[in-house]
Amino acid sequence: MHAVRTFIYILLVLPLLSFCGCQPTIKKEDRVRQKIVYLKKANDDLVSFCKCGDGHITYPPQIGCPWCGCGWLFTCIECRKAFTFAQGIEIESSWEELARRDITNRNYKPLTNAEVAHWIDTMKRLLVDVRPGKLYVCIDGKVFEREARNIEFEGWYARHRFEQMPHVIALSDATVKTNLLRSEAYWKNHALKKL
Repeated sequence: MHAVRTFIYILLVLPLLSFCGCQPTIKKEDRVRQKIVYLKKANDDLVSFCKCGDGHITYPPQIGCPWCGCGWLFTCIECRKAFTFAQGIEIESSWEELARRDITNRNYKPLTNAEVAHWIDTMKRLLVDVRPGKLYVCIDGKVFEREARNIEFEGWYARHRFEQMPHVIALSDATVKTNLLRSEAYWKNHALKKL
């Protein structure tokens, strides 16, 4: 559902905003190199296909089938391969550099400043509570501390309620990966109502 909204935003809304002169712009402070708290691959636990050195995360790649992994795994900004656990780190970069690196690595078309501004805004909101040294998981467009408890939220695709993050439980109980994280039935049974 989020993928459809993003697709509509990029194809329909951004051109209209550009036409009327209201296109989102990259803020001056987002062009300046600074210390940014970001996420990178923490380890090879549960699922890990990325073998890159830095393993910085991408914009959440979630599409209409979150059970495939796009709804519960991080993706590497370089190799585009998935992993489960990320660690908060401080990096020296600008938000614009990160956005352009991610968007360029996934697109085959020229990117616009509006796409970069949208990426920056979304990622800042996604990472607002991330702290260096802590471990994190993602699920359905949200990032949570690995040790988070009693989580209830509406994601991009579904409503969720967890006593403990399923990624962590799946480390000792493989059925959680199969019957929840990778389960099409789980995701569809908890799906938000269609518009």
